[in-house]
Amino acid sequence: MNSSIIRAALADLESELERARGPKRQIEAEYTRERINEGYVDPKAALTAALNDTYELLLVVLEASELSDTRSRLVDKWVQLGENEGVGTTRYDHEFDYLECEAFEYISRLIKSLRTVSGDAVGRSESYELAMLETILRKTPVLVHRRGVTPTGEINIQDVMHDYLQAFFTEYKHPITISGIIKDFKPDGGVRNLKTAIEFKYAANREEVGKSLGGIFEDAGGYSGSLDWTRFYSLIYQTEPFESEDRVKSEMTRAGLITWKALLVTGPGSRKKS
Repeated sequence: MNSSIIRAALADLESELERARGPKRQIEAEYTRERINEGYVDPKAALTAALNDTYELLLVVLEASELSDTRSRLVDKWVQLGENEGVGTTRYDHEFDYLECEAFEYISRLIKSLRTVSGDAVGRSESYELAMLETILRKTPVLVHRRGVTPTGEINIQDVMHDYLQAFFTEYKHPITISGIIKDFKPDGGVRNLKTAIEFKYAANREEVGKSLGGIFEDAGGYSGSLDWTRFYSLIYQTEPFESEDRVKSEMTRAGLITWKALLVTGPGSRKKS
């Protein structure tokens, strides 16, 4: 078992699972009539998608950490759940006022077990902060729009997001420096207590999305090995829906970038003509 790989991936696993809590809570509120902020049009579909994303990441982590038996059991369990009523199936227990989702509970127990066997002592507060970080990054187009900015390059995205991230995360700083042997690397920003560095990419056409991915692969080689920065987010802001995030995730998985997470968002903008 490769404990270091598990420890590096745990926060991302819990961040993915955290995305499932919102739709799960909305489904539960339909029974309890509790007023909540979540507003998914189809909460079961959202829950299913979040659970499947966590499952796909778990497969990569378990394979990389050499836990083949655990991976096989997970695959068998997912097939079983799919053959029944689907991974997003829930049941409400009226006696205990509790919404049960077998797939959610199974993955939760598995991630908790991975944390135990890897010797990782990080608490749920860090998982919450990572989930909030991802939420804020995904809302980049909305935040940029609210500032009245029509971005023409990465610098416009950075200027807006630095302000929002500094306001939410006490230990956010920019730029940061990751020391290398021959050269130092400077991500656009990072949250120090989460050991999480962030890069912002800008793509005004499909080719630039590909170039952004190539830049991420190059950054991964330079940033790896740091003890101070162990998680990495790359936000790609595309001005039209040139690519899907599923395809970007597939490229990241194929490249074996477990500690990296690429987010693809779409908003208005165009390259400034020179």
